[in-house]
Amino acid sequence: MKEIMEEYSTTFFSCVTEWPSEIRNDIYKLYAYLRVVDEMVEGIDSDKDFKEWRVVIEQFHEVSDKYQFKGEWLEDFHHAMFTDLIKKEHTMVSMLEYCKGSSESVGCMMARILGASPEADYYARCLGRAYQIINFVRDYKEDKDKGYSYIGRNHDIYVRLFRENLEEGMKGINHIPEELRSPIFAANKAYMEVADNLKK
Repeated sequence: MKEIMEEYSTTFFSCVTEWPSEIRNDIYKLYAYLRVVDEMVEGIDSDKDFKEWRVVIEQFHEVSDKYQFKGEWLEDFHHAMFTDLIKKEHTMVSMLEYCKGSSESVGCMMARILGASPEADYYARCLGRAYQIINFVRDYKEDKDKGYSYIGRNHDIYVRLFRENLEEGMKGINHIPEELRSPIFAANKAYMEVADNLKK
């Protein structure tokens, strides 16, 4: 599970390594499942790239049961992933709807793994949305090459949206135990650097 996250999410992986091993391993299992579903939708040969995909799914459900993930989070995530099969061009409205499953629900799952109560869900959604939007900006050319247009050409509005959501999401940082906040600050710094570099 660790290897999958290390390969596909270098920005966030470097931050995850700071968390205690139990939390880190559960996050690896979560991310491995998210990645497997995404790659299956994109048509990657699962026998070649994910030979143990059954194990990935089983371990994800163990994590889901452990932290009592809501069914709607999984439904929204799967809906977003399968949207990629039928929708390649997005408006601002449909992009934000896509984020509801692709990142907001994941933010809520992450919040539970980090020990946050349901009161943190709103802020977790904002933070997840912020990360997704800046990823769309960063990966704009790569996504276009694959035939996807999640955002428009004018990236300024999306960078501003990223900053606004990041600021709003961080208003809920106190819901996360203090000893577990450092990786979140590190991830924010990394993504802020991405946003700043886009301006240069």
